[in-house]
Amino acid sequence: MKIYLGCIPCFARQAVEAAKMSTNNPATREKIVREALKKAAAIPFDKTPPHMGMEIHRIIRRTVGDTDPYKELKDRYNKKAIDIYGELKKLVQESDNRLETAVRIAIAGNIIDFGITTTDSIIHLTEVVEETLKKPFAINDFEQFSREIEKANRILYLADNAGEILFDRILIEEIPDYTRKVTVAVKGHPVINDATIEDARQVGLTDLVRVIENGSDAPGTILETCSREFIEEIEHSDLVISKGQGNYETLSESKYNVYFLLKAKCPVIAVDLGVEVGDIIIKKRK
Repeated sequence: MKIYLGCIPCFARQAVEAAKMSTNNPATREKIVREALKKAAAIPFDKTPPHMGMEIHRIIRRTVGDTDPYKELKDRYNKKAIDIYGELKKLVQESDNRLETAVRIAIAGNIIDFGITTTDSIIHLTEVVEETLKKPFAINDFEQFSREIEKANRILYLADNAGEILFDRILIEEIPDYTRKVTVAVKGHPVINDATIEDARQVGLTDLVRVIENGSDAPGTILETCSREFIEEIEHSDLVISKGQGNYETLSESKYNVYFLLKAKCPVIAVDLGVEVGDIIIKKRK
């Protein structure tokens, strides 16, 4: 997915918010925002939105040092998610279709996205889960997904955000023979509230399956920025499960057998998918 005109206000908001979180110095904040706006003015529209998110956070690191301004938020939402793990498992165990319920729970976790949601937002996770369990899919390739999950021998699961990664664990645990078949990929460097290897450890994923870093500092999966290990993994995977908007934006035109699991949280994504804001999606890349 390429950059739309409607992405520009979001780039500006992300720059202001990230600048505020990374330093208390007004002059430094101003410098970060001004550089980010210059970059936004110049970025080609044939790039993806995560290309700009990557540039914003590179500007921050050049300006204030190698920092993770979202660390406290990520830890907080990992803990919030861990606290309701038992409730989520019970919902799956008591459902008529365990895999579909787990998919819905994984998509519910996609609301924990501070690239879209402001950092002062209060996200009520249990309410979001209840809503997502009842909501119809706007794009529903679940039946094909279910069949391919059974057949696949090698599955790559692309995690999105901290906190959300616990919801991903719920789905991974419903994949047949997941300890052998599933590899989870997280970001290679902190960017916004995207999940890193530390977040995977916090929610216990590293004890269940192989977890690799993708080598990139982009809030999505920009293949040319990823490590050789990651590229080899995606090339040899029978099936890729892609969580969230950033991964959709960067892989919607890729060559891989990808299923996108996400909630459409902004008008630009909704238009690109042909759905409404707030809709939930499980979509096979055609």
